[in-house]
Amino acid sequence: MNSIAGHIHQNSIIVGVDVHKYSHTAVAMDCFGQEKGRLDFSNDNLMEYVNWLATLGSRDNLIVALEDVNGYGVHLVEKLSLSGFPLRYVPAILTERDRRKSTSREKSDYLDAKRIGKVILTKYEETLPAKESIANREEISVATAMDLLLCERRDLVREKTVLKNQLHALLHQYYGDHYQDGFPKAFHKKALAFYTKDLTKTQSVSENKTLLAKSIIRRIGRLTLVEEQIKIITRDLEKAGGTSPQVKAIASSIHGCGMVTACAIVSEVVTIKRFRNKAKFAKYAGVAPTQRSSGSKNRLYTNPFGNRILNRAIHTIALSQIAIKGDQRGKVYYQKKVSEGKSKLWALRCLKRQLCSRIFQTLKNIRGEADCLE
Repeated sequence: MNSIAGHIHQNSIIVGVDVHKYSHTAVAMDCFGQEKGRLDFSNDNLMEYVNWLATLGSRDNLIVALEDVNGYGVHLVEKLSLSGFPLRYVPAILTERDRRKSTSREKSDYLDAKRIGKVILTKYEETLPAKESIANREEISVATAMDLLLCERRDLVREKTVLKNQLHALLHQYYGDHYQDGFPKAFHKKALAFYTKDLTKTQSVSENKTLLAKSIIRRIGRLTLVEEQIKIITRDLEKAGGTSPQVKAIASSIHGCGMVTACAIVSEVVTIKRFRNKAKFAKYAGVAPTQRSSGSKNRLYTNPFGNRILNRAIHTIALSQIAIKGDQRGKVYYQKKVSEGKSKLWALRCLKRQLCSRIFQTLKNIRGEADCLE
């Protein structure tokens, strides 16, 4: 057997790992998918796993495959990266598809680990090298810090939206249709101060009205706290992003991309070395359309997969560029696609693809400058 995708050869050993909170399961197999060994281990005996890997063969022939881990596999990934083992991430959807298409749809840690390894054998090009294997320590450290802040910020923004929707309904019940009159916005500082002061007054109102007033006051308190925490996290994000050349380059060179959006892009990409070309990057971001052809028919469809956080960040930039105060070049390109007969939504997707290519090139240039300095 010569090679598979130019990466897997006849001496390769693929080790699929199913990661959980307290225990992990690893299954080793050769390039033909034949099982070579199995090990159950925990975070308390990671050295046992490293030693077991050493018994399977040369480190150059090993590929350790994991699903894209977040919290539970962080200790394992750190240990393996420090030990110099090549790591590759497998999208969870690929293993789930393999299970659904199997004649036996059984699910267990052992079978999941085996499926993860088989994805490497059959769909190597659809996986990505783990950032821990190719990024330097500084890139990983900055990206991890930004990702932690961004996750918390997204949760708070969702909570803020829920609170505002609830307050709209409750304020309407208490004040009627005109509760927003006299204020620039329903939740402007002056409006919140007025509601809080007015609702805390001692009034001879019904018990239901009193309970409603107290409920509104509590939600206003939570909304104020959430907004303050979002501001604090945003300042911390800007501080963390200021130490990253990638974040500064994207924020300064691409119109409509603020520091938070730039941080979101870099935290998902980590290092552009993970992608061989801009087409691979666009596919990872879910920006490149999926093709379906048969005979003379050839159609393109929106890609619902890919990294949706990265996709959303690029979508935010695209919307900003075609806004009234947006980027003139982005507007011209967007209008050109519309005039060609494309729908506004598809024209926006075309603009996103152009932005994706520009982000890739910007990060590539920064990476090249860093390599020259080294």
